[in-house]
Amino acid sequence: MRTIAIANQKGGCGKTTTAINLSACLTLNNKKVLLIDLDPQSNASIGLDIKVEELEKSVYDIFSELNRKSLDDVVLGIDQDFDLAPSQLILSAVEQELAGKAGRESMLLRSVHRMHKDYDYVVVDCPPSLGLLTFNALRACSEVLIPIEMSVFSLQGVARLLESIEILKAEYGHEVKPKALATMCNERTLFAQEVLRDIKNHFGQDVYETIIHSTVRLKEAAGFGVPIHKYSKKCRGAADYMELAGEVVSEEKRMGKVKSPSVQLGPRQVKEGVVFSYYDPIAKSVQLVGDFSKWKPLEDLMVQEKENKIWKGIVTLKPGKYQYKFIVDGEWRIDPYNSEVLTSDIGVNNSTVEVS
Repeated sequence: MRTIAIANQKGGCGKTTTAINLSACLTLNNKKVLLIDLDPQSNASIGLDIKVEELEKSVYDIFSELNRKSLDDVVLGIDQDFDLAPSQLILSAVEQELAGKAGRESMLLRSVHRMHKDYDYVVVDCPPSLGLLTFNALRACSEVLIPIEMSVFSLQGVARLLESIEILKAEYGHEVKPKALATMCNERTLFAQEVLRDIKNHFGQDVYETIIHSTVRLKEAAGFGVPIHKYSKKCRGAADYMELAGEVVSEEKRMGKVKSPSVQLGPRQVKEGVVFSYYDPIAKSVQLVGDFSKWKPLEDLMVQEKENKIWKGIVTLKPGKYQYKFIVDGEWRIDPYNSEVLTSDIGVNNSTVEVS
């Protein structure tokens, strides 16, 4: 499963248009796609003719502390092989509601890994900001597509987005591959040609060859609540997004499909004890530590499985509640796949597991 965030903190650059139409065109390439609308403005949902004010459940509910839902619970079917996790305005309250909560930046990641339905692609439409929601998207995805429109401010905000990607790599060992996409382009103008040169100079090889040309048909399609190929199949916009989808699919042969873990992560009680799992495909070492080991690392316990890169170890524990952490390449971390976290009197967060 490939996970692609569509992000740029600058508004009006074609994020939602790209999220909707890339997702729809991927399904025309025989791919199963989930589009996650992570923008409180709900433009991706509205652009697919969803009456967001009538929804009983939305993406907000996977973050909610009071009545948390799974992604499977909120997904809606849009078309064959095309599902949507819709958004509502209440999603804007997430950052305030989760302020100071441990593991808040990894909640979307956990939800994606715990889905029961299989997809070839998960596409996340990000809000035009670099707050908690966008950070969740970057944490959950292995790729970020950056739409850049032809304006004097075309690269504004890209530097901060790339900084966030570097923070993810430094703090979590999580690598996100960025790739730029030129949007809303009229190649006949000298100004557009200059901006295209700037994009290529800035991103080098990490630029899609496809260019999304400026056309009113794309806006009209969104107004009618359908992807461009259903509104005007032979227009330039439809051809552009079909070309982009083809280019994205062709990358699979070069980079190989990025597979998500095939087992449920987080602590799991079995007959032999408690299975502790940690997913980090680039980690060189993962150790388990907890109050059950007097906070000393359990040497050689965690072993990485070759087929899915998951680090796994089993510990025999008596009934009770325990605190634990992972040591990943020397850095102590809570379990990103376990929402049960205890904050000590001195402000230290530890993951917890209860054994029956």
